[in-house]
Amino acid sequence: MKKILSYLKNPKVATSSISWLVFLITLLLGFFGVRQTALIPLYVIGIFIGGFYFGREAIEKLFEKKIGIEILMSVGIVGAAALGEWKEALLLVGLYSISEAIESFISDKTRNAIRALMDLVPKKALIKTNGKTEYILAEKLQVDQIFIVKAGESIATDGIIYTGSASINQAAITGESIPVFKKESESVFAGTINEDGYIEVKATKKFSENTISKIIKLVEDAQESKGKRQQMVEKFAYAFSPIVLGISILMPPILLMFGFPLSNALIRAVTFVVAASPCAFAVSIPVAFAAAIGTSAKNGVLVKGGIYLEELADTKVVAFDKTGTLTTGKPVVTNILPFDNLANKKFLQIAGGLAANSSHPLSRSVQLKLQQEDIKPSSVTSHQTMAGEGVKGVVNGETVYLGSPHLFEKLGHRIADIHEFGRFSSEGKTVIFVGTEKKLFGLIAIADSPRIEAKEAVSELKRLGVENVMLTGDHKLVGESIGKELGVDEVIAELKPDQKVRRIKELKNKYQHVAMIGDGINDAPALTESSVGLAMGTVGTDAALEAADVAIMGDDLAKIPYAIRLSRYAKKIVFQNLIFATVLQVSVMGLAIFMVLPVSLILFVDEFGEVLVVLNGLRLLNGKVHN
Repeated sequence: MKKILSYLKNPKVATSSISWLVFLITLLLGFFGVRQTALIPLYVIGIFIGGFYFGREAIEKLFEKKIGIEILMSVGIVGAAALGEWKEALLLVGLYSISEAIESFISDKTRNAIRALMDLVPKKALIKTNGKTEYILAEKLQVDQIFIVKAGESIATDGIIYTGSASINQAAITGESIPVFKKESESVFAGTINEDGYIEVKATKKFSENTISKIIKLVEDAQESKGKRQQMVEKFAYAFSPIVLGISILMPPILLMFGFPLSNALIRAVTFVVAASPCAFAVSIPVAFAAAIGTSAKNGVLVKGGIYLEELADTKVVAFDKTGTLTTGKPVVTNILPFDNLANKKFLQIAGGLAANSSHPLSRSVQLKLQQEDIKPSSVTSHQTMAGEGVKGVVNGETVYLGSPHLFEKLGHRIADIHEFGRFSSEGKTVIFVGTEKKLFGLIAIADSPRIEAKEAVSELKRLGVENVMLTGDHKLVGESIGKELGVDEVIAELKPDQKVRRIKELKNKYQHVAMIGDGINDAPALTESSVGLAMGTVGTDAALEAADVAIMGDDLAKIPYAIRLSRYAKKIVFQNLIFATVLQVSVMGLAIFMVLPVSLILFVDEFGEVLVVLNGLRLLNGKVHN
């Protein structure tokens, strides 16, 4: 009962339900012998309530000098009532209003599914003021204000951890099933949950501007955005409706000329108006696209509108940026090679001691390796950074260097003769050395590692028949090494931003439909030039959310094949709807002209067909992709 009442909260569902209730009451009273003339007040009430919303739309469009489906339906209903066919008029209201109600219900469901995210955000936040804690409304939180989040609580707005650490469940935003450990200075987002620990968060955005609020706004805007096919169908409906109205006006005098009785001619004209209304056409696309956009958003993929959903479905080739898209964008140690039987641990201790006071990304990768191996770095004194070359310091009274091959060549070492240096370099890895002016202690190979899911994502795209290309500004060897490891079809390296744009244009000339996947900021020109631009790593990044046509909310490449599969499934549903709507339209127009069935049955076939189109689009709400 509660579920039924929740449905009735939608006004179109409520008014349609009332019209059907009145219709059933009139049938029951008629069964017990009540004459139709005595039931006219009930018919009028049912028609007025059930037809309120589409009748109002008809009047609004009339003032805009547009003849749409709502006007045709209204004319048909009024005409049927004027001819004394009250039962048919009310049945027509019920059938058309229920299709409108289902469409409205779907829109509400997709919108509410996204708005339900807002329920994850607490209404209040615990803040510190003058050493005391107090609760304030979350919407009053200001940027830079510090608020407390205890274990099990949701985070009120976007921010960075000011104190403490915790495992954060980000499933609502990124779709990640496993909580992510976050510590001081790391970002957290509104609606995510502190699974354990105690953290104090410094707000970086006001409540109204946080990630969840932005997601909701983007999805709602997307559902208003129309694709090419939808625009085409709407143009057809607006062009076809006046023709239908004109034919229905001409029908009675023509039929009278052929000897048809006036009442029969008028009934045929009214039936034709309703039967020829392209209702099923009008709802065939928007319902499916609205459902697909809502479903994709719940799964961490924000599609900005129907036009981009169409482009995703038509995609023939995907162009990947490398750094930060196919790779993590963070260099990691891949190989450690000490010389002269020096122990790995001892070698890493020396390297780690030299890297400890450096903020260079390569030094940070060495620091991370020591943390992973739980190795304590050697004590280093007289630490000195050598710009562009490396670092040096005194270890056990001896000056030791950590740096580039060029640095050690300057120190007199023959780096080119070292076989492993050539091998690692040919694999696209960056090699750094550790040693003194007289002796090399060993080398460390470092590379930007591919994302865990990248290889499977590339493979899945191939299974979908989508070719893939890597466009990178990195060195050719680096790009080719990553591309080979992931199975990318083609690697184009050493590209500047304007050259990436030129390559996208070339791909469009060859394939027509090209998707570009990048970080949404430095790849903006190429994303804009592509048929559809997808931005990775967009959680909390306003610029990326706004720049991309499609935003991947978590750094998960697996969502890209999913988005393409879903868009293709949506296109398949739309195609089914359009074919069915065409057959239905031709059939009911024939039935209306030749009156081979009773009027009520013709109207039922027409409007029930529209309901089937809507229900077919509803299949996209379950999130399952059947292709």
